[in-house]
Amino acid sequence: MMMKTLCVLVLGALVVGCHLDKLVSGSGGPHPTSTAPPVALVFMVKPQNTQVGQKINPAVQVSVVDSAGVPVAGADTTTVVIQLGANPPGNAILGGTTSAHPSRGVATFGNLWIDKAGNGYTLIAHMSGLPDTTSQPFNVTPPPPTTGSITVTTSTTGLDVDLNGYTVTVDDTINQSIATNSNGVTFSGLSAGNHPVVLSDVASNCSVTGGNSRTANVTAGDTTPIAFSVTCTAIPPTTGDLTVTTNTSGSDLDPDGYTVTVDQAASQPIGTTSGSATFPSLPAGNHSVALSGVAANCTVSGANPRTVSVPAGGNATTGFSVTCTALPPTTGDLIVTTTTGGSDLDPDGYTVSVAGSSQPILTNGSVTFFGLPAGTQSVALSGIASNCTVSGANPQTANVPAGGTGHADFAISCVAPDHPPVVNAGGNQTVLFGSVTVNWSFTDPDNDAPWTYSIDWDDGSSLQTGTTSTQGPRSATHSYGLNLVGTHNVRVTVSDSQGLSDSDTAVITVVASLAPPSGH
Repeated sequence: MMMKTLCVLVLGALVVGCHLDKLVSGSGGPHPTSTAPPVALVFMVKPQNTQVGQKINPAVQVSVVDSAGVPVAGADTTTVVIQLGANPPGNAILGGTTSAHPSRGVATFGNLWIDKAGNGYTLIAHMSGLPDTTSQPFNVTPPPPTTGSITVTTSTTGLDVDLNGYTVTVDDTINQSIATNSNGVTFSGLSAGNHPVVLSDVASNCSVTGGNSRTANVTAGDTTPIAFSVTCTAIPPTTGDLTVTTNTSGSDLDPDGYTVTVDQAASQPIGTTSGSATFPSLPAGNHSVALSGVAANCTVSGANPRTVSVPAGGNATTGFSVTCTALPPTTGDLIVTTTTGGSDLDPDGYTVSVAGSSQPILTNGSVTFFGLPAGTQSVALSGIASNCTVSGANPQTANVPAGGTGHADFAISCVAPDHPPVVNAGGNQTVLFGSVTVNWSFTDPDNDAPWTYSIDWDDGSSLQTGTTSTQGPRSATHSYGLNLVGTHNVRVTVSDSQGLSDSDTAVITVVASLAPPSGH
């Protein structure tokens, strides 16, 4: 039964196709109609290529046909709806009247249009109760252009070419910068017709061949080229150079050189002797030249500042001669000494600091600071061990004579530092639960009696404490019950009369029974 149905449908499609060819290709006049049931929708007049926003012409027609492909007159009360199928841009809109009632079985859509260009559009015809049908592909082209463009190029030759380029203006309002030699700048979206094009900002030593104004005839959809040829000539020099030299003699010459300034604006450093500084491209004419930064013991010969004439395209020179006299000394030296006595002297010495400068110095030593400003200086000794004390002021004040040597002496005394006692908690033991004896001892190199001691048996009991006036070995006994089998860290702590202390730990392992010796 399914095979028979398939054959009938295929045969029906062939018949419909044949009849439609006759209907479309037949002579004019009313086409024949059928009263048979409708079975399909057929594009009787297929959509043709069109432009964006233009009506699809001729009008699209969709027939409601029977199994023989003949339009069904009885379908005139139904509604055929047209919608976009393939939509190349994806967001195109089908405009116009998209639904119609058939007349003699044919629905006509006379004002359909699409708002975006694209290739491969299709239309889908739909009527309730019948399968949709899709049209052949068609294209929508953009509307013809209404504007055009102007491309302006420049070619510049000669000397002293304007490196800043030019400005090109269209219609007296639209401006763009353009290089002296440019492959083109483009003005788009111009209406068809004539447009004035002007090249401006041309340097005074340059001229535009044929003038700097052109008329461009713009054609819609096309680009009109405009070319400007510019020739430049050499600009005569308007500037010159100025070279300033210095020569200094005498004693105590200024070590950091001088500064030369032109017109109270441009400045350069210059050496004291055989110094030279050049100021290029100064405007031709007179210029004020001044030498500054001259030390107080030095004198400039001649006018300072002075006027120097700079020739156009040339180089002017002027030299300053400076004489210096010897300076009286303003600095001196300082010798710092240290003398340390007592016990446990600081093994790594000290550090002495003067006027922001520091040097290491031995516990009994001497160092010299050279070239200190003359006058009173603060001298500080640091890095002193805690068991040592400086006698007198620290820092102390020392006088540094101009051209001479001053002295600062520090006396330091040291005492032996106190030492904590040294505790030995006795050796580790393994014992049977019950009584255990710890043989502990301590020594104190300073013999700072009396000493206090405490024993922590590590079983939660109170500390065992006491006081003694003698050093040497001692013993202490403690009991561990059966419930305290395990390892206990017994800690012995001893403190001397100065508050210094030391601790040691013995590990006591309490067991329930002791294993017999091996081999027994």
